[in-house]
Amino acid sequence: MKPVLLDCTLRDGGNQNDWHFTETDVRTIVSTLDRARVDVIEVGYRGGSGSRSSDTAGPSAHSSPEYLAALPETSHADLAVMVVPTVCPLSALEDLPDSPVSMVRIAAYPWDVERVPEYVRAVRDLGLRPGVNLMAVSYAGPEELARIARTVRSEAPDLLYMADSFGALTPDGVRERVALLTETVGVPVGVHMHNNLGLAAANALAALDAGAAWLDASLCAMARGAGNLATEQAAAFLTAWPKYETHTDLSALCEASEYVAEQVLPRPMTVRRAEIAAGVNDHHFYFQDRIDKISAEHGLDAWAVGRRLGAARPRKVSDETVADICARLTTGESV
Repeated sequence: MKPVLLDCTLRDGGNQNDWHFTETDVRTIVSTLDRARVDVIEVGYRGGSGSRSSDTAGPSAHSSPEYLAALPETSHADLAVMVVPTVCPLSALEDLPDSPVSMVRIAAYPWDVERVPEYVRAVRDLGLRPGVNLMAVSYAGPEELARIARTVRSEAPDLLYMADSFGALTPDGVRERVALLTETVGVPVGVHMHNNLGLAAANALAALDAGAAWLDASLCAMARGAGNLATEQAAAFLTAWPKYETHTDLSALCEASEYVAEQVLPRPMTVRRAEIAAGVNDHHFYFQDRIDKISAEHGLDAWAVGRRLGAARPRKVSDETVADICARLTTGESV
């Protein structure tokens, strides 16, 4: 089995540095990943992130025509961008055929998936490969996941990813979801694993065993919170484990990860209380500071508030959501 490896350092990793990769960073990361024979390099968002708005975001948060034109030429890797329909209009994609990008991944939460088919059609009409990323997959039960798969299948994208956005899944949950998607959607399935529970690699392997064919990863695990599956670690287990095959050059890939560790990461990726709490309680990492602060104001245990918050499956990160749950817990109301 030879999984397709996609590196999303310049896209998801931007949550760590507000997408302020220098021109040297971008050139070094792309060229070294290409030399390492990584299959796909996701170079940024087009139109911004759907989960973190920023007025100061750097170039890879928007992947302007100028940014894309300055990318180094690749000889092995395809280049991709991600679009989030809630923040990126279809008209913003029209110049992409004139860029080095050949794939567009369309990211949506379970409650926004109805917007995906028209984006798949538009991307294909532009002559590009459409992929779909289902975010917050831990919030979709079997019936909803099957419904989502049928919606996505209506336009048959080139691939469907499921993203464990909150780092809440365990291998059993990954296997169940991947098996359902591979049986229902009829296109290759990929996984994007976060490491809040220390299970990113284990979950990726469980996904491969269940039929997934694509893996997302980022150098040094660079992403928000606890980070992703690390690209260099994914390449390492694909290289070391005889049941898998890979054409990735592990030495060159480690060269890229050393560059990111020494020149790009503002701080080492860690899995501490905040990251673990978000994973165990199944909520967006960007809630955790709000939970800690507002829980203290109400004299409540932050872990208990986090559990109630995750169970409520909120659609947006806001102080008001946390404050409402704290108020209900204080008065004894059910949440």
